[in-house]
Amino acid sequence: MPVISNTSPLLNLAIVDHLFLLPQQFGQIIIPEAVLAELKINDDLPGSSVLKTAVDCGQSRGRPIPRESPPTRTASGRIRSDRSP
Repeated sequence: MPVISNTSPLLNLAIVDHLFLLPQQFGQIIIPEAVLAELKINDDLPGSSVLKTAVDCGQSRGRPIPRESPPTRTASGRIRSDRSP
């Protein structure tokens, strides 16, 4: 099952050279474009080369993630989101 990741787990695991744990545990890792930009994989920073290799090899991929409104509660107390009928 693909998962969506934010910056911290990607960067911290890349710095200690254990980024392989994410695809090993979850399969495909989807990186939102904003997170990919924040990771600065083309810069000479700790973990950047490991992250760039993972993205280039297709282990992780950047893609836009649609934003949706935060969930709200209905009068009956049910949670409703943009995806609710």
